Amino acid sequence: MADFVHIDPLTMEGSDELPASTPQPTTANPSSGTKDDRSDLAFLDLHPFVRQSVLDKIYGCMIGSALGDTIGLYTEFLPKSACEKIYKEKRFSLVELVTECYADSHRNSFEPCAWTDDTDQALLILLSYLHSHSKPPSSITSPPSPSTPLSNLPQDFASRLQIWITQGLLALNRPPCGIGQLVGSVVSNPSYLSDPTATATTHWRKSHRHVAPNGSLMRTHPIALFCVGFPETAAWRVAADVGRTTHVDPRCVVSCCIVVCLIRGLVRGEITGEEDVDAAIERSYAWVCEQPELMNPGLDPELTRWEIERLLERKEFERHVYAEGLDELELESSREMGYVYKCLGSAVLTLRLGMRMVGVCGVQGKVGEVFERLITDLILQGGDADTNAAVAGALLGSLVGYARLPAHWSDGLAHKEWLMGKILRLTKAVGVVEGQVHEVEDEAANGGKTLMSKSELEDRDRGMLHKILSRDRERKEKEERRRNQGKGIGGWFKK
Repeated sequence: MADFVHIDPLTMEGSDELPASTPQPTTANPSSGTKDDRSDLAFLDLHPFVRQSVLDKIYGCMIGSALGDTIGLYTEFLPKSACEKIYKEKRFSLVELVTECYADSHRNSFEPCAWTDDTDQALLILLSYLHSHSKPPSSITSPPSPSTPLSNLPQDFASRLQIWITQGLLALNRPPCGIGQLVGSVVSNPSYLSDPTATATTHWRKSHRHVAPNGSLMRTHPIALFCVGFPETAAWRVAADVGRTTHVDPRCVVSCCIVVCLIRGLVRGEITGEEDVDAAIERSYAWVCEQPELMNPGLDPELTRWEIERLLERKEFERHVYAEGLDELELESSREMGYVYKCLGSAVLTLRLGMRMVGVCGVQGKVGEVFERLITDLILQGGDADTNAAVAGALLGSLVGYARLPAHWSDGLAHKEWLMGKILRLTKAVGVVEGQVHEVEDEAANGGKTLMSKSELEDRDRGMLHKILSRDRERKEKEERRRNQGKGIGGWFKK
């Protein structure tokens, strides 16, 4: 039996209980048709608390990543010195009083208290999975191969991503803010959907096999949850295949495989200490090194062995995944800000620090402080803060669970109710919670809507910007009125 890090939410001092809308776990019916029959979830019945713990960690992973993304926007692309100067209190809130975001053209383009493109793309993967698992059995013509579960996911995700770069997240009518340069150039290629990985490979080769940004890593965490009942090797394969629809560099691939492996292990209760983290990292690295098509995208016969292996050179890899402090990673470096290893290294280090804090705080009843403190420390480093915190938030959320996320963050998260509903459907589709997953219109590639024309897109973007500016103005006026309460003659009589 795997060892589970279990903390009873009902007895933890100062903690939040799972929301009433969170289902109580019941044994899933394997014949219900809502999950792949090859998924082995027998471990859920090894102990009464295991299923509840897994459920808590699934919610923790998804909401934790969205929160990291949202809080990270406060400092994204800022130098560390500016972060410390602007946010002197080193504390953030998404509920009254909402922490005021540093106003610039970048941050003003996003909806207040909402996630960015990082979570949008993760949700494209989630919606693709839910849509494929909610179709009537009669519409499924070719079940996935036992060796490659979720084999249709990469192509369907690619189709959704191409829609997203122009239409946005249609399910929530969100414009596509923050499109990365690599994703935009690869996905907008006219031949992209005919072979996404080949298109991405061609683009990567034109960069002299050098480009390794964090765009695939930021969105990969849902795959770990889809594969919680699958073997580790199957999870690696899905992570690699989905990631390579845009990012084929071996450093990007190994980073995705490591994070998926860690989250899967945390949710299953198989990763409980730093030794387990190290072992998962090394297993993932070794597996990628054994896959010729991952080490040499496009299988170029002219490359020497040294040219193939240099991208996963150990010294560079170890410098990031075994970093002992955030300062070592130089996250604010403008030259390497979006480098995938920086994101991976900061997320793994944050997980390690979280494990150490849980070991201490568990005795003191302050586990609820772990997520907030570590994510805050991370984003105050500046750099690509939202992406770093999105990945770290997925790992930390999988460690501490949903019940240990800070309420003054989660309660104020925009679109939280919608996201919680999707996570509930995920738990049913995976098989952790019993229940059918019926088709829902907004999980289709077009969000259940007619795709917008160019003029409609322009109108939508103008309307969204107007709403954002109006909300910001209303918030400032409300806070100003609150600050002025108690001032003047009337205020003296209230003292």
